[in-house]
Amino acid sequence: MANSGRRQSNSSSRGSKKSPSKSSSRSNASRKTAKTASAQGESFFAKFISKFASSKAAMPLIFLAGIILLIGIDLLVSWNSFEVFFKILGVETLIAVFVWVIMTLVFSRRSTKEPEPDSANDEV
Repeated sequence: MANSGRRQSNSSSRGSKKSPSKSSSRSNASRKTAKTASAQGESFFAKFISKFASSKAAMPLIFLAGIILLIGIDLLVSWNSFEVFFKILGVETLIAVFVWVIMTLVFSRRSTKEPEPDSANDEV
């Protein structure tokens, strides 16, 4: 009698296992189609961003957007007190010029120390 109870529980658990596996395969199929649809949308956006970043118009637009954002933040910080606004803007300009000079010096030294690998390969 104890064995018959086990058989019933086993058969009932087997029956319940069959239905979720069918529904899980259906949900897996719907998940796969959803993933492919979202992957296509992401790839389009990623392709658009990569094409824009490689274009000649990307750097000036990003630079202009950065300047506008910086001036807007300066106006918010200064609370329309123009003396404070121009002091903040002057300090930011001096920092930008200082960083630009240092970066120029660093990259110019690298280019003079390292010979170009293409120049040795061009000779035949």
